[in-house]
Amino acid sequence: MIYPFLHRKVIFPIRSKRFKFAAVMIPIHFTNGNPNVILIKRTKLVKNHAGEISFPGGIFMDKDVEMLVTALREISEEIGIKLKREQIIGYLDTERTLTSSYIIYPYVALMDSLPKIINTNYEVEKILDVPLIPLLKSRESDLNRQRQYSDPHLPKFTYKNEVIWGATARILDQLANFFSSEITN
Repeated sequence: MIYPFLHRKVIFPIRSKRFKFAAVMIPIHFTNGNPNVILIKRTKLVKNHAGEISFPGGIFMDKDVEMLVTALREISEEIGIKLKREQIIGYLDTERTLTSSYIIYPYVALMDSLPKIINTNYEVEKILDVPLIPLLKSRESDLNRQRQYSDPHLPKFTYKNEVIWGATARILDQLANFFSSEITN
């Protein structure tokens, strides 16, 4: 369902004084037959977005050359999952963070089953293995941030008392559009 809507061109970021480029991986696995997605809760030790729920990912480094390499490197560093390029089916539209100057490229990986998560690094407080359709059904309007940022379309999602907002919520909102028939049933 999602495949026809994804972008597939190679992204080489440009140097910018205004923005920083980052990439995240949206790892979707079908271990129990239904789609689950892996999210992380960031520790309080990180400089940006401390304590927030996000997809594994991080900032582009020159050695990465392209944004997909950033997403692959970051998921490996943060939660020990080593993906192959053929598992990446494309990327969604970019999202810009509201509280920092990041432009994020969200890549989508499909896996038959969840690989063993070897370790986490200092950036990850915990790993969340979340059923995707129930998560997408939890969508609400984020009224507080809508007022704060003067944007009437900001969503939030909830999983086990964890609120997912910001760029991660807007990325999930893109996924919700692709899975709309499952969400309404």
